[in-house]
Amino acid sequence: MSWKKLTALVGTAAVAVGIAACGSGGSSGDAGAMQVMMFPSVAYRLPVIVAQEKGFFADEGVSINVIAQPNNLQGIQALEATKSQAGMMGTSTFAQGIQAGSQVQAFCGGIDVTQSSIVASADSPLPSVSEGASPDQVFDAIKGRKVGAQTPVGSGFQVMLEDALTEGGATDLTWVNVGGSNSVTQASLQNGSVDVAQSSPSGTQQLVGTGVAKELIYLPDHSELYGQMYGSPWVGPTAWLQDNAETAKGFCDATATALDYIKDPANRDEVRQISMKDSGITDEKVADAVLATYDRGYSADLSTDVIQRTFDKYVELGIVKPEPRLDASTLVNTVGR
Repeated sequence: MSWKKLTALVGTAAVAVGIAACGSGGSSGDAGAMQVMMFPSVAYRLPVIVAQEKGFFADEGVSINVIAQPNNLQGIQALEATKSQAGMMGTSTFAQGIQAGSQVQAFCGGIDVTQSSIVASADSPLPSVSEGASPDQVFDAIKGRKVGAQTPVGSGFQVMLEDALTEGGATDLTWVNVGGSNSVTQASLQNGSVDVAQSSPSGTQQLVGTGVAKELIYLPDHSELYGQMYGSPWVGPTAWLQDNAETAKGFCDATATALDYIKDPANRDEVRQISMKDSGITDEKVADAVLATYDRGYSADLSTDVIQRTFDKYVELGIVKPEPRLDASTLVNTVGR
């Protein structure tokens, strides 16, 4: 498929990362209680953290326990291992887990797009869109380079990145799994282990804002897979969702309220402080750059049609297998929204 076709097709977004749990695990024994797994210090945590601090979960009769997602497991594997009831993960990771036999469903909207950038060290001669280069020039310059991926080689998220770069013209790539840690990404760029690396909020803003790296291209603006296919839903164990529908709905409604609160300019100062405390960011300009990512892409709403279109596109591109068939009508639980 040509690059022009890739950027022209319509859908809705795909990113990043997640988890799902055994129906009997975590805190599901308590009415209205659930365990939520998230990566530390990443931007998608903010609606959950705000909902906790502002009492939006309590308003819905929900009590949550937040735990850290382990870096060494893929999304659904991590959710099952930690016996959590909810976690956000990329749609490709969700799809791969389903085909591997996991009993989970998407039940609440998270991020409509996959918020990934390609970054290089700040002194890199590679061109960037922000400096006036065209996307084609950026992809051509990445050709033949060592690329740092956030997930293991062969995972749905890595295959998706490889497909987007290849369709853009960046071929003959060497892949290195650097994980999602800012410190490892920074070290890998600086010591030459990789020439460029995948990065997501708030990591991108921290790397660029502190002068460590420069952003070459923001993929949702220039790739159908990242900007048009669905990004990252909240996912939970099927059995738990069936037995705890009101709790799942309350979780989703509370995050929706938190998103409205985050996007209200009147709350910017307070939200900035909550974000900085949770992420460890100390520079207000970097924190504001992270908050700017909430201007688009986040919604608690979840469309079965969009998820199905995303599944079908992944099959077409070989990101997931055609069988067993991925049927969004059964894999999206509309109890949340």
